[in-house]
Amino acid sequence: MQALNNIGTNFRRMGVLDEAVDYHYRALHLGDLFSRRNDKTAMKNRVVSLNGIGNISLTLGDTETADSMFRAALKGEKTLGSHLGQAINYANIGSVFEKRNMLDSAWACYKQSMQQNRLADSDLGISLCYTHFGRLFEKQGRRTEAIAEYRKAYEIMGTSEDRWHAMEPCLALAEIYIKIGDENTAMTYLATADRLAHDLHSLEHQAQIAKLYYDIYAKKDDCRRALHYYRTFDQLSDSLTSEKNIVHMQNMRVRYEHEQRRAEVNALNEEYQTEKSLKWVSIMAAVLLFVLGWCDNEFHALRPS
Repeated sequence: MQALNNIGTNFRRMGVLDEAVDYHYRALHLGDLFSRRNDKTAMKNRVVSLNGIGNISLTLGDTETADSMFRAALKGEKTLGSHLGQAINYANIGSVFEKRNMLDSAWACYKQSMQQNRLADSDLGISLCYTHFGRLFEKQGRRTEAIAEYRKAYEIMGTSEDRWHAMEPCLALAEIYIKIGDENTAMTYLATADRLAHDLHSLEHQAQIAKLYYDIYAKKDDCRRALHYYRTFDQLSDSLTSEKNIVHMQNMRVRYEHEQRRAEVNALNEEYQTEKSLKWVSIMAAVLLFVLGWCDNEFHALRPS
């Protein structure tokens, strides 16, 4: 399960979503077949599978599936008592609320995530929360507060070896500086994110970066470069959120639910057959006891007094 989830995560970060969802669902199905349901390692791997599927669903715009997966994962992390796991899933649920433009609910979830990250002593998680806070401030038009939060995140990630998540504050700062008209500062952050995105083969981040470059060159009336980056953004976005990926995701979910139902039916059949066998054994035992009792009575009756 752990190996399948790790492969799924790698494919998701590369933007190969159809492969990613296959591996996460395979891990989830394997967990369903495992008899030791209270095994902590198996439970942890299961919530990682749910989290991975939730993230892919969110990328594809399926907030309903994402929300259900994240909430199931959060429930599992609470059972395990994992502060870090709870922090991750509170943040993910916050992202769902943010996508739905339910900003008050998003704030509440991100604050809970920050609290759990502090309990877990996770610098990475704290940095991500600062980025979330900044994004919500930005949506409320409070750009000064937003930049302050993004910079906190950027400073923490400056010493981190997690290059994937280091792109988040870079992109956030690049985008907000474009909006306030400081393209030179934006280009500095964008160059760092661009290098990381290509090193890590992240199509999702490459698409974001291409869109930001388009915004810069469109503002400068550099039509040739603006068109180039818009085409790049369009192609990368299509490869991520194509109809093929959406349909494949839906098919995998239906297949998994079908397998679950079939497993439940098989379990009920086995239980029925076991009960049937026990009932038959009970009847035979009763008959045998009756026969033995009758024979014993006859034997005593025939003995001379």
